[in-house]
Amino acid sequence: MKNKLSAAIGLMLALSISSTCFAANNSTITPVNSILGDATLTLDQVLNDIEKNSVSIQTKDQKILLYQRQFDRDNMNAALINNSGTSEANYPSGQYVNIKLTTDVIPKADEQNIKDAKHDKDDSLQNLKFSTEQQYLNALTNEDQINTINDQIKNVDQQIAQTNVKIANGQLTNNDLQSLQVQKSQLEASLNQPKAQLQQNLLSIKQTINMDLDGDLTLVPAEKSFVKYDDSNIEDKINKAVDNNYNISKIDNNLDILRIKEDIYKQYSHNDASGEVSTGLSIEDLENSRTNTILTIKTNLWNGYYGLKSLEDAVETEQAKVASAQSTYDTTEAKVQQGVAVQLQADSAALALKSEKINLKNAINNYMVTVEQFEYNLTQ
Repeated sequence: MKNKLSAAIGLMLALSISSTCFAANNSTITPVNSILGDATLTLDQVLNDIEKNSVSIQTKDQKILLYQRQFDRDNMNAALINNSGTSEANYPSGQYVNIKLTTDVIPKADEQNIKDAKHDKDDSLQNLKFSTEQQYLNALTNEDQINTINDQIKNVDQQIAQTNVKIANGQLTNNDLQSLQVQKSQLEASLNQPKAQLQQNLLSIKQTINMDLDGDLTLVPAEKSFVKYDDSNIEDKINKAVDNNYNISKIDNNLDILRIKEDIYKQYSHNDASGEVSTGLSIEDLENSRTNTILTIKTNLWNGYYGLKSLEDAVETEQAKVASAQSTYDTTEAKVQQGVAVQLQADSAALALKSEKINLKNAINNYMVTVEQFEYNLTQ
């Protein structure tokens, strides 16, 4: 019997080593693909490049491979033991528990680790796409805002030139000129924020797709159309999302594994209750964690929903501002046609309208990306 067991253990070790080598030799880690030099990219191209080039995503791929290798080794060990014909009678009292843990628990825990790592990778990838999409759209609106402010500065310069002529003719005073100069200074100062934000947007995108930070990145224009989220039966949607959430099923699977482990300790760990007690406490902790996790998921989803409603209100506010700016422009343009206002005033009103439209576009982009993310969170 001892010879039979020794041979089984020897075979188990040999195949364990060979399976590890097999996994190492047959698992290739995709190298990071860098984008060198300058690039002009669409939103779809940027999002597609994330999975190929993102260092953080490739790191998670490596983690999956490592867990797979661990499972291959442990599953092979379990198969060798099961096929060896060994039983509790072959071991001193209380020692067979480790054999049963090796065959009945460890491979299941490895499988759960693989599932968790894959879910973590998929979830991280999707959230990275959401944040990058937001950076992309913000970069475009910041570019628009910079261009509009520069146009407004040119408009003020023209007003200053006209004012200087009128001052020379005695029609206006220096006070009229000073107000325009202050306006120009304020516009020039207002360029700093969108310029800084644009650089931050572009840097974030470059880092995410592993592009050369010194390269020039040009983004092809894109924008979202406003479609109000259908929040009918929102409570039912959130409750179903909680019931189907991956983290709950993960806890349930881990509880099943712990209960198998507890049963093994009860059956095979003679005169030593430490393993059974420890596992029982782990089960209690995980059951409490399940309750807390349900509450956290539900709270986060409701917070996400009300955040979405707040962004919806922001869109409606910007729509009202655009309508007001449009009315001002229409009135000013009519006065120009009547000869009671000059074209520069209409140009100024047109630029103010353009600026409000950019703010509206930004609000819509923020809202629609958040809708996408909220709908995704309801499926997790």
